[in-house]
Amino acid sequence: MIEKFEVLRRLQSLTNKINEFKISQERRKQDVQEKKILVENKRIIAENKHKGKLSIQKEIDRKELDIKTNEGEITKYNVQLNSIKTNKEYSALITKIGSKKADMSILEDEVLDTMSRLEVANQEYEKATEGLRNEEKILGDLMVCVDTETKETDNEIEKTKNEQKKYIDLLDEHSLKQYNRLSNIKGGKAVVPVIGNVCGGCSMNVTTQTLNELMGGKDLVFCRSCSRILYLDKNSD
Repeated sequence: MIEKFEVLRRLQSLTNKINEFKISQERRKQDVQEKKILVENKRIIAENKHKGKLSIQKEIDRKELDIKTNEGEITKYNVQLNSIKTNKEYSALITKIGSKKADMSILEDEVLDTMSRLEVANQEYEKATEGLRNEEKILGDLMVCVDTETKETDNEIEKTKNEQKKYIDLLDEHSLKQYNRLSNIKGGKAVVPVIGNVCGGCSMNVTTQTLNELMGGKDLVFCRSCSRILYLDKNSD
């Protein structure tokens, strides 16, 4: 028959194993969440690049409309020149035509400059969308992988719980209650070895009486300093 401390030690090992599985699952879920945040940030960047590109295109459209408006006015003035009767009116109209042509020249230069900006904006948008597509693919692959890992880990947890139950069934209610209480308050470290006359939980020296009780091996023995359940490490001198 397995000694009670050994049952508890194995039960603790299985409990820690389950906790490690769960921690691993949480970490992988966090990996997915972090990747989702990254993808969302990439999406926002791509959307802003797209809005910037549209804004520049609208600016070009406005300037080109202004150019066409000036062209129409110049054409109208040229027609009016044919009906002008005085030099003063003729000179005034020529001045207006010159002013409109100067405005058009400035607008045409601005359009060329804005088109250069649009080309850069298009390149930045394409780069942002490509980066977004890549991150979305990585996220999709990661989610599939984590989903598979989660299912596999759930199976391992279930197997471990079944194995754990075998040891729980070997314990009396009082011992199991003591173990669970200590496990909760000691961070899952309720059962510890005595190595070189030192408690493996609090590193305090154990008394000769405690050692004698451990060697007797009949009942559970507790550390007088940290209250953990003790057992003798057979590998220690």
